[in-house]
Amino acid sequence: MNEPVEVWRLPEHDAGAGRRACGWTVGPDGELVVLLVPGEKPSGACGRTCPDPLPDAELVTVTPEGERRTALRGLAVDPDHLAPLPGGRLLVASYRADEEPGGWAPNAVVFGPDGEPEHELVLGDDIRTLVADRDGRIWMAFGDEGIYGDHPMAHPGLVGADPAGRMVWRPGPDELPGYPLEGLAGATEGRAVWLAWYPGSTASYLTRIDPAGRSVSRRSPVRLPLGFAVGGRQGIFLTHAGELVRCLLVGKEWKETGRRRLRLPGELDRERAYGRDGVLRFRSGDAWYRVAA
Repeated sequence: MNEPVEVWRLPEHDAGAGRRACGWTVGPDGELVVLLVPGEKPSGACGRTCPDPLPDAELVTVTPEGERRTALRGLAVDPDHLAPLPGGRLLVASYRADEEPGGWAPNAVVFGPDGEPEHELVLGDDIRTLVADRDGRIWMAFGDEGIYGDHPMAHPGLVGADPAGRMVWRPGPDELPGYPLEGLAGATEGRAVWLAWYPGSTASYLTRIDPAGRSVSRRSPVRLPLGFAVGGRQGIFLTHAGELVRCLLVGKEWKETGRRRLRLPGELDRERAYGRDGVLRFRSGDAWYRVAA
């Protein structure tokens, strides 16, 4: 099994200035995207205290060519989820949504390539995983508080939306092997998207949705994956216990072919990991790693 390769580490000058990585994600081309904020008081899903708006937020984009930094102006939502969009734009979304007397308050903002906010979106409540594909569609899997709550976008459990927040995909009747209860992780492979979720306590599933909106669901070889990546018939899964599990799709079933425990410095980020085109990225301590399926 291949060893994880370090992609980027929080520079000492940022750490020394009290700047911490809050949200992070991976773009469609494998670029690492990290949001740096001041302060180190952990609270909420993104692990920090979020004033309204958040001052001095800086976006770091890491590619093989180097590092690019962009200041985000007036970030007023909790950055629980980040998603690069076409044209150098960035979606920042809170996993919770607030219902007000006039309707649901926006819980996401799209920033332009200059770091200025362009428009707000109303996405569903209790977003457990969020990933954007190459075409800018936003794919979400929700938690039970959203699915059984009052926000209509969360009710299907798995949803695709356009960059304006309009729903463009939801599973049809009997399309899934059960009714979603909790979203787990997301990945992309080419122009297709994968969502991991579970309907109850017995099994979890991987649902692949192609660009035409057709879906296929198969039982996940890992009960509760923290993250996963798929390339062809090869898959790699990261568990909350810090194990990497390699799998092969044989017929219609995923078969485990190898397993190893991570031994890296720092604490594993157990909130998120992302798969793009067969490569899984994850965080441990103040460093980010990649490993291929």
